[in-house]
Amino acid sequence: MTNQKSNGAVTTKAETLPAAKIEALEKMAGAGLETVTVDDLPQPRLKVLQAISPEVAGGKDRKAVEGAKAGLIYNNTTDSCYPEEGIDVIVCGYEKTWVEWQERGTGGPGAPINVFTPTNKPTDSVRGDDGKFRLPNGNYIEETANFYMLILNQGPTPEAVVMSLSKTGLKVARNWAYSLKNEFIQNPKTKKLFLAPSYYRIYRLSTEFTDNTKGAWWALKFEKGDFLNDEKVFDTAAAFSEQVRAGKVSVDYSDEESAASEDTPF
Repeated sequence: MTNQKSNGAVTTKAETLPAAKIEALEKMAGAGLETVTVDDLPQPRLKVLQAISPEVAGGKDRKAVEGAKAGLIYNNTTDSCYPEEGIDVIVCGYEKTWVEWQERGTGGPGAPINVFTPTNKPTDSVRGDDGKFRLPNGNYIEETANFYMLILNQGPTPEAVVMSLSKTGLKVARNWAYSLKNEFIQNPKTKKLFLAPSYYRIYRLSTEFTDNTKGAWWALKFEKGDFLNDEKVFDTAAAFSEQVRAGKVSVDYSDEESAASEDTPF
């Protein structure tokens, strides 16, 4: 008997197999997968669906995802959506990038031209009439906030994912980063306050409908939850955080289309 979870993992319930078989399988744990690295796997990325998202409306090259609708959070790896009430996550890392795009329809590749970090961000960009920061070559760079997270309670183990926020999503990103940077713990012995690790608190991610003078869309919403008290998950989060900090994990933009074709064009 198997148990299919939303993150794609399938676990075999132990009670359906003899104990000796389980012990034998445990000794062979990971056999045949020794050379598989993160570069060989798709990177799970989350986004908030809009009415015009191809996952909702369908398109020339793909069918709409079953059950998908505007306002749901979508996982590209499982090609599925999470429930309306949202998901619980812990943040294990944060990265700011400036992504260089070529305008859609100009014959360039759909993927980004370049991805810059705060240390090598171009200094010669000029804000155009369309609000985009243009480079001398005509391309534009877009500020992007990337959150590396573990999704909780949606599978047998926490799932590592990335969520990138840009354009109007930057307001949510800044507020979320502010919340993370203002989480302090007090040592009961010394009374000293210290900044908590980002994965100390659980956050509930959902969406809300919002608008401005340019239009209306579904935006990401975050809410503070309980403190993380699962030691095993805490250790997993710490290890993932170290991978992000060491640069062993980064956002994979190779399959991403130009920002000009994003679901929320403002």
